[in-house]
Amino acid sequence: MKIFQSVIIILIIFHGTASAKIRYAVDEAYKSLPNYDKDTPFTNTDKMQHDKLMQALASIKPSDKQCNAGSVLVLKAPKYREDTSGKDWRVDLSTNICDSQNLFKIKKYLSGLAPSLNINNMTAWLYDLDGDRNYEIIIGYIDISTEWKYPYLSLWRLKLEKGIYKAYYAGPFLNGTLYDVRPFGSKSKNKTVFVKHASCIECEPIIYLTAIDFEAGVDARAYEFTYDDKREGFGPTIEYKLPGMGHTVDAKVETRTLPPSDAGPHLLQFFDMAEGPAEWWVFTCKNYKCDYQLYKKQPPDNFKKLWDMSIPL
Repeated sequence: MKIFQSVIIILIIFHGTASAKIRYAVDEAYKSLPNYDKDTPFTNTDKMQHDKLMQALASIKPSDKQCNAGSVLVLKAPKYREDTSGKDWRVDLSTNICDSQNLFKIKKYLSGLAPSLNINNMTAWLYDLDGDRNYEIIIGYIDISTEWKYPYLSLWRLKLEKGIYKAYYAGPFLNGTLYDVRPFGSKSKNKTVFVKHASCIECEPIIYLTAIDFEAGVDARAYEFTYDDKREGFGPTIEYKLPGMGHTVDAKVETRTLPPSDAGPHLLQFFDMAEGPAEWWVFTCKNYKCDYQLYKKQPPDNFKKLWDMSIPL
């Protein structure tokens, strides 16, 4: 999709010799956030504390549904926008550890491993990310930027290595939520974490999805997509909702994933354009780079078969 207006976002993938770190930046507000890439908050290496977390996690079975895990105050009323509701601006937290006592216990152990994190801004989920039938923990944390009072989601996947949990980081994502966890790409055993986030706050935002593989190796790795007709500008975002109104094309977007396979395709999108012919996008991912085939007016005959095989995202 061609985006008509520049938005105040910068998506950065830091490529090292053995890692690709995900950073999501939003202009000046981003500068006031902690740099968790450089300085991890998980500083406590006392093995006894890590053992307590491990034992607590072993006794918990996550729910198949998402439950409320409280909320984080972003700004007290009145908000930065004109608002007559008189309500504070809060962002909700979710979890699949639906027993509140179990969640509090896990958060307490996590705050012991990362003492600089506020337990009230924290949540957690349990998922089998690597297909070994054991649950891994993902931590979610909301930071509020001091510049413009915007909420940012950070994620860590803790992986037990030689008796100590190592933290793999992805974020921060503006007004982000953990949206879904499902198989994706060519790795049939692993599950990918999809984060939903916004391009801006004080505007009509583009809503993005970022697909993160926390089992990529040395660090978390995001799948990169492009919508450019010259195959330029690959970045870790899937266009999920477009605002139109002169900021982007005016289209309703439907996004689906296909079962993992080596050959692909892996992701399908249908853009129901308000003006002009409809568009069908077929993405195939190789080494985390997802290129596309684009069909206008009518897709090929096999597209309907792929669409029927796919799962809405």
